Amino acid sequence: MSKRERESAIKMSLDDIISLDVGGTRFDTTRQTLVKDPNSMLARMFDPASKMKPGLLRNGAYFLDRDPEWFRTILNYLRNGVLLAETQKELLALLTESRYFGLTDLEQEVTARLEEESSPQTSSPPAGSSDIIKLNVGGKIFQTTKSTICKYPSSRIAQLVQGIFKQTLDSEGNIFIDEDPRDFEYILRALRNANGYPTTVPKETIDNVINLRDNLEIREIKFGYREKSDSYVSEYFLSVCR
Repeated sequence: MSKRERESAIKMSLDDIISLDVGGTRFDTTRQTLVKDPNSMLARMFDPASKMKPGLLRNGAYFLDRDPEWFRTILNYLRNGVLLAETQKELLALLTESRYFGLTDLEQEVTARLEEESSPQTSSPPAGSSDIIKLNVGGKIFQTTKSTICKYPSSRIAQLVQGIFKQTLDSEGNIFIDEDPRDFEYILRALRNANGYPTTVPKETIDNVINLRDNLEIREIKFGYREKSDSYVSEYFLSVCR
């Protein structure tokens, strides 16, 4: 089979209709929808080019041992890119499900919603009292809030922002941190996450991220990675506590 023929076969197979049995509820969708997030477990299960097996086929549907109530929301998100969830209960459940399925875009959106929910609603702040700050980490500018960075007041990064430690400023007056910005992205994501939830980090990066966490003395935050396997039922989230 030529390269063009293989590409055509893959394209055609992406239009296949896939039936799923999620916790006893049947869902019909297309393969294209299931592989929307290429790094997710669903993509690895149903991508025609993937070596991972989809799992148990029961009565013409692939069985997933998850709650169908939350999977319906996940499937709609993959279909149209819109997160249809409002309550904290829904968001917390979807945070768990998005981490299980490795849907990083959904996880980030849910985390942002939860952060908005937990932030105190106040009237417009007086001039000059904005909580928004910019950090220059290894040449990349990150914009966040002081309350996020100072979530753990005893951490080194919180004391740096508060001026307890000597600050180094760039030419724009932003606090400069001489670290790898790719690793800092995960530190900031963990600070934004709800307490008690490990933040997903690629396995090949996790040692660097944990070293940076320790350098910044934010040992309260936890990281984990997804252990890949040939069967979706044995893929799981590992909490890293060091």
